[in-house]
Amino acid sequence: MDILNINLNLLKTFWAVYKTGGVNKAARMLDMAPPQVTYHIKQLEKQLDKKLFIAHKKGVDPTGDASLIYPMVESIFENLQKCNEQLYPISSGTIRLGMTTLHASFFLVKFMQGFREKYPDIKLEIFHHPQHDYLEMLERNEIDVALHLLLREPTEQMQDFELPNHQMAFFATKKFTAEHGIGNEITLEQLTKLPLVMFSLMKTKSTLTRLEDFYQRQFQVVEAPTTHAAYDMAMNGHGIGYFFEEYIDAQSNDQIVRLKIKDAPQPPNRAYHCAYKKKASTLVTTFIKELKRFYHV
Repeated sequence: MDILNINLNLLKTFWAVYKTGGVNKAARMLDMAPPQVTYHIKQLEKQLDKKLFIAHKKGVDPTGDASLIYPMVESIFENLQKCNEQLYPISSGTIRLGMTTLHASFFLVKFMQGFREKYPDIKLEIFHHPQHDYLEMLERNEIDVALHLLLREPTEQMQDFELPNHQMAFFATKKFTAEHGIGNEITLEQLTKLPLVMFSLMKTKSTLTRLEDFYQRQFQVVEAPTTHAAYDMAMNGHGIGYFFEEYIDAQSNDQIVRLKIKDAPQPPNRAYHCAYKKKASTLVTTFIKELKRFYHV
């Protein structure tokens, strides 16, 4: 069959699978069921008489034919997106975002700068709820988008997807490591015997319990009321800090020592999620589309 006669939806599914590297990720991106994505790909392969993807445990790998046509298919959808934006321009409006100040300050800065440049008349309002239950705020229509640690599953009325994982790390001051004779390396036993400074609301299944499950050990925790307070406490020698690497790097403090565990793997990555109502406004769906595009979700 001539590719000019191919159904555009099949090409869109191909584009999403190639871009995300998996059927399930493409399904979330397109808001489709995974079997429907698989069916679209099989139909496209049948119509083109070409094998496009090779499945494996972690997802799919594109074939040579898939890699050949992908840049042109991507160009098609980029041009269609530009056409859509010109036909149905979004003039103005406000999007209310629920997220931690840490997330806003370190992980979304570049995205939000680009979004504001592209949509200068759309205002982004950031809400920081003290209990961090952004899903509840979303349910009560207090925010439009929740960017959160997955403390509980979203309701059936919400759409949820995972943003790229962020690496966690342990750190302490040079003075603290010298006092405890640990240098920049530490054993897991030493780590569990020293105080671990954490933001108090991080003592949940999403962080502390996840860490203890990962190492099969219990930690001594010193609680702090905010992320910045936890950092200050660690810098004042109250214990070992446990933070996102991006946060530690941003401090540019020559007194910080990044700790490596000698006899165990480094701590697991931590993921943020994005949730929004399935019946979202055009403003919100535009924001989500740009967010997915930025993170290649």
